[in-house]
Amino acid sequence: MLDHRIVSSLELEPLDRPISPNPWQIISSVVSALVGAAALITQWKSNRPLALILGAIALIAIISTLYRPAALSLRKWLTNVRRNRVARTRWDEFLRMEKKFKGFLNNDDSVNLRNTINEMCGRNADEVAKICGPHYLDDYFGLIHMRHLKNRAKDHTTYRLAVAELRQMVSSYNQDYVLNLFKRLNRSPLLEQLQPHAREHYQENMKQFRERWLTFLNAFRDFLDKTNTDFRYNDYREAFSTYFEDPKTL
Repeated sequence: MLDHRIVSSLELEPLDRPISPNPWQIISSVVSALVGAAALITQWKSNRPLALILGAIALIAIISTLYRPAALSLRKWLTNVRRNRVARTRWDEFLRMEKKFKGFLNNDDSVNLRNTINEMCGRNADEVAKICGPHYLDDYFGLIHMRHLKNRAKDHTTYRLAVAELRQMVSSYNQDYVLNLFKRLNRSPLLEQLQPHAREHYQENMKQFRERWLTFLNAFRDFLDKTNTDFRYNDYREAFSTYFEDPKTL
């Protein structure tokens, strides 16, 4: 079963959008423009200077009302065009980063922390569960990664959702598969109960895992930084957070 914490946290916080003019303002300006146009026609022959003034007032009313939404729409369209192009360009880089993360879910990798603890506990499922907790990311990652492989991102919205999904999985793995495991090991007598040579062997495995995970975390931080830069996520509510707590040594 997929962890509900992951699914719910993937919802992106909507950003505040610029407020467009009130529809009544637009209607009022259009009516004023029509009245001005009528007055212009009426006054053109009898009083041309007054007609020109009325026409200018009507023109200013239309431009002042319609310029802002038109400018905002144009800027939004240009931003989307550029971001869609960047999304298509960066998709392969995203898949490479996701593939690197996949390696930490490999159940056959003896250096991975959960597998090391499994060996330390003599593959006793009950004892492993006391330290490792639920093993939920495999199924979730498999579904998401398969969708990413089959459907390339063709626009910014799809790419952003994919990055949000991967970031949440990395964050969940760091918290539930790394930090919490180290904390439970520190409070457990498991290591002290092992023979000295076995304890040294497992401690070395955990050291290697920690170094490898930190290397990935730093690379992923750089990836998120580059994403924020390339897509020009200048608003802190739009930019992806690069903060992850680093695991401490035992």
